Amino acid sequence: MRFLGRLFVLSAAVLSLTGCGQQKELKRSGFYLDTIFEVQINVDGKKEIVSRETRSLSSAFDRLVELDANINKLSPLSEISALNAHAGVRMLELSKLTYDLLEKSLYASAFTDGYFDIAWYPLTRAFETSTPSEERLERLRAAAVHHNIVLDKSLRRARYLHNNAAVDFDRIKTGFAVDLICGYLKDIKSGQVRAGGVGYYYGPRRLIFKATEKQNIVIKADNAAVAELDAAVPYYARSGRWRPCLPVPAAPDTDPIRQVIVVAPNAVTAEVLANAFYFMGVEKSLAKIAEIKKQTSRQSMYEVYFVLAEGDSARIVSSAE
Repeated sequence: MRFLGRLFVLSAAVLSLTGCGQQKELKRSGFYLDTIFEVQINVDGKKEIVSRETRSLSSAFDRLVELDANINKLSPLSEISALNAHAGVRMLELSKLTYDLLEKSLYASAFTDGYFDIAWYPLTRAFETSTPSEERLERLRAAAVHHNIVLDKSLRRARYLHNNAAVDFDRIKTGFAVDLICGYLKDIKSGQVRAGGVGYYYGPRRLIFKATEKQNIVIKADNAAVAELDAAVPYYARSGRWRPCLPVPAAPDTDPIRQVIVVAPNAVTAEVLANAFYFMGVEKSLAKIAEIKKQTSRQSMYEVYFVLAEGDSARIVSSAE
């Protein structure tokens, strides 16, 4: 499932400035963290404001380069590689950016009652080529919980309490990066920051997601983030092999979830909840979103939409109903 009208501009880094009158439009795009980032924002047309926001946007994309290098699992020189190789032996010092992402990931695990957990990585990875033995599976299950990761905030250090522990930021890094960009931008009149299935939208927006050939989901976002999860992506499509082994009682892979769309105040929360809700299943997710709404004054800032397979058709279930 893909967002209708989504347009990607393939470029390493492109910055353009258009507009006239009282507002100016700034655009920038680039490929980072295995996906394409696109920024389109409208700012006050005053020269000093345009200059300031242009510099801020450049600084934000510089941080994307840093984050990309820090959490690249394929690079033996990255911080995540060092973390997964040595944190089971000793405390490891991290850059502020990687430490912030790790800390936010652990908070997200607690916030979602363990249905989102970067520590699942060694367990899910073990099923990529074969089915682990019961003995190995027991060790991996013991390692695959966020409680095995301890932080030393004063020195920005981390350590694993279990030798088999490892982490994977793939299900949170995009939202974290979108929020990172947004943190550099000030006084935005309107616009958006999008990457993959995650986006933050400034000002009131009407978003349309295709559920089936004949059904659309229309979402109103106003200074809010929206994350879309496509269950056809291999990670989810193949999760039936390992989801019965998770440390939490995940919904069975027979649940007909095709798509999960979450609205939240920021991008990292939207992405995390979309992933957690896929494994929670519909009933638990609706209860969780209702619980979250009770704790906030702006209840419309949190919504979840499920697209469920129903024969050759589909059914939409929403917390907004």
